[in-house]
Amino acid sequence: MVKKRSLDLDKVIEKATELIGQKGLSATTLPTLAKELNVRSQSLYHYVSGRKQLLSLVGASRINILKQKLVDNLMGLSGKEAILKFADIVRDFILDDPALISILYHLNEYQQEDAITQEILNIIALADKLNLRDNSTVSLHSLIGAVLGYVFLDVSSSFADETSAKANEGYHEMILQLVLPKSILQD
Repeated sequence: MVKKRSLDLDKVIEKATELIGQKGLSATTLPTLAKELNVRSQSLYHYVSGRKQLLSLVGASRINILKQKLVDNLMGLSGKEAILKFADIVRDFILDDPALISILYHLNEYQQEDAITQEILNIIALADKLNLRDNSTVSLHSLIGAVLGYVFLDVSSSFADETSAKANEGYHEMILQLVLPKSILQD
């Protein structure tokens, strides 16, 4: 009797996400993942071409969850409220997701056609709906870079003596200065 295959790509991604959260990105290898899934390493190649694609798919799945959270929470909001809500959701989600923060730190390793890059473009398209592009604001690229930079500093020990309230205040101030025209900031 042939044993029915119970493994699928979603299970592979889910287990890889768990492994990254528990053991870190460098310890998440295809042999380690295969052992956790009780399959041979070669079996994983039915689902991914290698570690890089696996990590791209893990990142893409996490960003897809973030995108849905943004859609659910931004409905009906506009102006400063929408911008700050967008920034807070992104920051909090990434800070609470060890797999995603690890993968985003290595974002430069992915190409335009990789799954993670495509999901990031979806987030950018959503942010673009906040109408941040006008002559008196910095680019959306700058905003996203600043958010990611802030997140990476949040998880480092660089500002360990800063209170959560002070960090949030500084974060909001940075976001507003980047995206709002000076005339609105003076309100």
